[in-house]
Amino acid sequence: MLTAFIFENDKLPITTTSLDDVRHAARRDDAMLWVDLESPEESLLLQIGEIFGLDEESMDDCLHGEQRPRLDEFEAYLFLVLYGLFGVERDVELTPRKLAVFCGERFLITVHRQPLMTVRQVRERCKRHSDAMLREGLDAVLFALIDLTVDHYMDVADQYETRVEDLEDRSFQEGVDESLLSDAADVRRELLELRRLATSQRQLLLPVAQGHYDYISDRLSLRFRHVRDHLAEVRDTIDSLRELLVGVRDNYHAMLADRTNEIVKTLTIYAGILLPLSVITGIYGMNVPLWPAPNQKWTFWFVVGCMMAVSTGLFWYFRRKRWM
Repeated sequence: MLTAFIFENDKLPITTTSLDDVRHAARRDDAMLWVDLESPEESLLLQIGEIFGLDEESMDDCLHGEQRPRLDEFEAYLFLVLYGLFGVERDVELTPRKLAVFCGERFLITVHRQPLMTVRQVRERCKRHSDAMLREGLDAVLFALIDLTVDHYMDVADQYETRVEDLEDRSFQEGVDESLLSDAADVRRELLELRRLATSQRQLLLPVAQGHYDYISDRLSLRFRHVRDHLAEVRDTIDSLRELLVGVRDNYHAMLADRTNEIVKTLTIYAGILLPLSVITGIYGMNVPLWPAPNQKWTFWFVVGCMMAVSTGLFWYFRRKRWM
């Protein structure tokens, strides 16, 4: 699907879905275009490439290619590949969504296979604040796309912070099982992927923030430095969360060790009570007539009484020592 915004001097922007309108506007020196292609057919993508003179390999990378951020400089435009974590709704996407961007002096082309909240939000900005967007230029639209993408990274990091706090609370609960370790490992793996994307996109924005490109104004280069700072905050937050996950694992093992020690202590106390009784019954059960009046009934009850007295005394002693 093609959606294009055509900006002209002192005129309201024109929104169109016609390829012919895009072709005619691209030939004019007084017009700027933002062309958004959502799930485009390859034939449409090739036609857009012919209109704006785009590199064929870069066009192919828009829908295919490896999953990593990148930035390539061509003679008349920049080619960027970004990755976001939100679709149309504000739900965390475990699989990042790809956004390819061609940024030239008078055109901005965005290509994505799936709907993106970032693109939708910038579209709405263009409709509501068309004059401001026209004054600032197409690099301001590019900045808005990247800035919102980074804001979404921060939102995702905040959601992971809540998940890690829940895991930390679970690690202190009685009866916690091994599912805690499995959940913590899943979160740790997802955080590692998020950190990789944030770090890659921060490195990608370094030449943009340093003002190496003619298509990016000096004023916006300063803003891109702030975006890089936000990505650094995301990276630091992720590192802190990963350290907390190590603490979650340590808490689990500590709770498991305490539970094991408690069980061993209880078994030891019972063994300590039963051991003297085993000694008494072993001696009494010897087939040697050493006991007085071995054929009398009271002898049996005397031994039972001794056993009860010993066990009661040991129980009282252990309780006094607060071992049980």
